[in-house]
Amino acid sequence: MKEVLRTCCACRTKHKKNDLHRISKQNEKIVIDEKKQFGGKATYVCKNFDCITMLLNKKILNKVFKYNFNSEVYKKIGEELIETKHN
Repeated sequence: MKEVLRTCCACRTKHKKNDLHRISKQNEKIVIDEKKQFGGKATYVCKNFDCITMLLNKKILNKVFKYNFNSEVYKKIGEELIETKHN
């Protein structure tokens, strides 16, 4: 069976789906979708600190989802991604 690859929205490299965090947009909220339970538009980011930092600093989610998320959303997402990485 063919390996499923996804592209990190920060560094633009391809990785296996399970090696990336899935970030989904549900209405005006952003959800870290590790269990892949939400449908709809989603993006992926590497689990390393550099890609997470780039995602937050460049506000990449605004471009991906074509929606202007405020800095509180980015702060919350950053905390969740870094916490998930260390667990």
